[in-house]
Amino acid sequence: MVEPEAILAALGYAADTSYSWEPFGETPGSPVRLFIEGIRPLEVVVREPAEREAAENHIAVVEALNARGFNAAPKAIATVGLAVVEEAVPGATAMQLVPAPGSAESAMEALAALHSLPLREGLDWGREPSEMFPSGELPLHRLGFAGAEREPAREPLAEAHRHLLGATFGFAHRNAVAANIVLAPGEAWLCDFSTAGFGPQLFDVAAFLLTSGIEAAGRRALSATYAQKRGLSATETVDAVDELGILWGINWLLEVPRRLITSLGDDSATDSLKLATGRIERGIRQAAGDSPTASAIRAALWRS
Repeated sequence: MVEPEAILAALGYAADTSYSWEPFGETPGSPVRLFIEGIRPLEVVVREPAEREAAENHIAVVEALNARGFNAAPKAIATVGLAVVEEAVPGATAMQLVPAPGSAESAMEALAALHSLPLREGLDWGREPSEMFPSGELPLHRLGFAGAEREPAREPLAEAHRHLLGATFGFAHRNAVAANIVLAPGEAWLCDFSTAGFGPQLFDVAAFLLTSGIEAAGRRALSATYAQKRGLSATETVDAVDELGILWGINWLLEVPRRLITSLGDDSATDSLKLATGRIERGIRQAAGDSPTASAIRAALWRS
């Protein structure tokens, strides 16, 4: 992580300026909140992902968003090495609090605005959806599903995969979980673009809805809000978000063991991961649309 003295210098503060340095977590690459004291007090967030590619991607995407005047992300005010210094925004994530009134709707508006940008920046441009999501049976046994459950789920899951490949791909956040969207009454800001790039845009919508702990009726309504902001069919979008959300959720759950190892020693990150896992497991069981494919998957895997 870049030294705070370098950030002070980049922002035009003297080396002896008083400050406090507050990491958000213990995992390498966790963002840090910097409070600068004195006659020009300032609060900023410093983001420098641990992996170089992720850090460079975050810088490139943030610069591109700033150049287009995208307001639904914290404004970057400096880049120091591989660290981006952002203005701190007021609010909290849905991992910390129940979403404030109007904030979940604002998150849908922010994602719709992001997805509407004519932006070709970030990772995986030039790749085909089939390269990014190759066909193949999901290792559901790793999630504890018996053969009697996996077998009837095979075809509807394959159909959902075909629908994924036919869904809208474009510029996407690609990690739009609740922890990466700061909410305030009637406002929302997207954070951490370290993995942003070419991807299935409805995965962003599903990621936020499933990790925010919003019940099925709320997810249905918010998916319709996203559709309205994009000028899409509400019925088709609601069903697609619900169906593709099952695929997103299963793939996320398959990664939980690796994520737990990565967060070892960081109690806050581990607790957040466990909370998200529980929300995803509950959410993908609940129908938030009327897709026959989603219904068939749920009937096979969660018969009760």
